[in-house]
Amino acid sequence: MKSNKKISEILIAGIKEAYSKEESSDFYHQTLKVSHSKFIGIFVTLFLSLNAFFGCLYYFIPGTIAGPTEPSFIDCFSFSVQTMGTVGYGTFFPQSIFAHVLVTLEVMMGLVGIGTFAALAFARISLPDSKLIFSKKLLINEDEGEPHLNCRVAHLRNNMVVNAQISLQLIHPILNKGGQVEMVMDQLTLEKNNFHVMTGAFSVKHRLNSESPLFGKSSTELNQENCHIVATITGIDGTTSEAINHVHSYSPDDIIWNQRFKSIIYKDPDSKDHIVDLTLINETESAKRPHA
Repeated sequence: MKSNKKISEILIAGIKEAYSKEESSDFYHQTLKVSHSKFIGIFVTLFLSLNAFFGCLYYFIPGTIAGPTEPSFIDCFSFSVQTMGTVGYGTFFPQSIFAHVLVTLEVMMGLVGIGTFAALAFARISLPDSKLIFSKKLLINEDEGEPHLNCRVAHLRNNMVVNAQISLQLIHPILNKGGQVEMVMDQLTLEKNNFHVMTGAFSVKHRLNSESPLFGKSSTELNQENCHIVATITGIDGTTSEAINHVHSYSPDDIIWNQRFKSIIYKDPDSKDHIVDLTLINETESAKRPHA
């Protein structure tokens, strides 16, 4: 019988392979996820390549377009750009049946292509950007006499998240009675998982008692069982009323023992106001109290 680690490695490899195959055919979601610079680069590359292709056809096939002068390649390329963009300055024009067929095909491609990229650009712009982040590490320290698993979540935008729901789940593979591997998601009960109004940063705490799936387990044991902890937060943007969400995954190596998060709130010595510094969300310090 294979070890749990080996089974999980095979399972994850299968998931990655299936995911990559699905991703390769999902043009819409792939386009939404690429960076802005890559999206613009893809559009410019395709646009120039198509116009260069049609420009070559107009230039190397004699008698396709006519104008006040003998068309150069730049003239043919410009004619292609005008045709694809449905501009039509009228300096050059098609003069053969074959040229009219090329123009018809190019206009059709231009309408579909430019329309598609315009729709994708609008979809990218209209995607809700939550500006929610989780701390990079999970901390385990003693709180009120019991060990707790802690992380922090912050909202970086200067508005509120309404009806925020936070969850932590332990994900790991098991071998069921039928001899098949399946993924199990164990809920990690939080001391508080619902916030009617959320702004700034909040602490997320899970009590490591006998009812916790993490009770008595070290980071090494969690690594051997190939466990991961997934943190999620959902809510509604207080300004746009759009649904927003954020997901963050922690590996056992992200768990730090006997550490606590530094306070992100301090008092301004000049104004005497309490200031929230979200740049300190990942700052930690020793949780061990000094001896008296």
